[in-house]
Amino acid sequence: MSVDIEPEWQPATKLNVIGGALDFTALDPLPEGVTRDQVEEICYTVRELYGEYVDELVAETTLSQREAQTWVLRTLAHDGTEPLSYEAVGLYIWAIGRATEGDPLSRTIVTDYYDRAEAKVQRAEATVKRTGPPPYPDDVYDNPAVLWVDTPVAERLQRHRRPDETFSDCLARLLDESVSAVPLEAFVEAYRAERGADYVAVDTVYPDWDAELRVVVGVSADGTEPDAVADAAALRVGDRSYEFTVSEETDPTYADTHLVVYAATDDTSVALTDGTDRLGTALGGVERPLPDLVSQLRAAGATALAVGTEPAGAGAHLFPVFEGDPDEGPLASLERIPLDERTLSVGRVSPVTVAAYREHSETTRLLWASGEGPLEQRALPDDPAARRELIPDRVLRTST
Repeated sequence: MSVDIEPEWQPATKLNVIGGALDFTALDPLPEGVTRDQVEEICYTVRELYGEYVDELVAETTLSQREAQTWVLRTLAHDGTEPLSYEAVGLYIWAIGRATEGDPLSRTIVTDYYDRAEAKVQRAEATVKRTGPPPYPDDVYDNPAVLWVDTPVAERLQRHRRPDETFSDCLARLLDESVSAVPLEAFVEAYRAERGADYVAVDTVYPDWDAELRVVVGVSADGTEPDAVADAAALRVGDRSYEFTVSEETDPTYADTHLVVYAATDDTSVALTDGTDRLGTALGGVERPLPDLVSQLRAAGATALAVGTEPAGAGAHLFPVFEGDPDEGPLASLERIPLDERTLSVGRVSPVTVAAYREHSETTRLLWASGEGPLEQRALPDDPAARRELIPDRVLRTST
């Protein structure tokens, strides 16, 4: 059987065509008009693309040379190129990794190499999923999983990613945008127009209140939810969507734990734009990494941040330190601090002056100090694991 090899074809295409025409029943399995020298020339071009990576896998993993060659050539094709067929991989190993005698490797032999390599890769992936410390408490990560996406998907994510947005944040935002959501402003306007609502607030009294917003609405009488609300699976605040429930009350209790979004009552008056901004700010401040906290505190005039060596309730006790009057604003809505492999709950925040902090110095640990005040400078570590090590063990054990 003869084949026509076009010069402009990619090396992978040429090998696939030759591999598809192999005849192992003949004295010479190569198709008519194709020489071993031609096959070697094509294969060495392929080696320029993949050979160094194959060598790294052989050196740094449990894959053998044949397994690494087969798995890479079958699985990891460069963008715009064809993956090699089993027969084409057999040609490559024959031309690159064998003596000149003998025939190209059969599909059966190459498949065996590939299956062994795939089994090793799957075992390695299962190991990677468990390279961190065991979950604490035990029920936090019941089914750990690594997310793999193909290159075209990663490129699409990159195009949709906003400046300074992580891939995780981008995925969360895109997922939020895919659900049927009613914007907060439309939610309030629908209740005002259809039910005469004069009070809308979000209850913040319970832990992780941002996981599902409990919305309290003051209405004049019983009735049905507005269509815009009944048809929505989520409530959108800014560019994020949240699960929500609605509690309609004819005489709502104006609790301190209510974050008022809109009010036009005798006791309270809050414009919708102001309430929306306050809720967005609170939601954005519920969970913040330590570097973000330090940046915000520095901007607010704080000179240090410390954590108590004993938990406060079920979380950490933070002490923002100010040279002048302590400011409760910067960390007012903070409830969680993500660490490198767990999340630390915040049980209490106690802003203090430098003088008052000295009274707590024996029962706290300094996380950061600017050095611009009387406290000695202490930089927050860049390494996430090193930042976690700053948290006292008793406090760390309250994290999830």
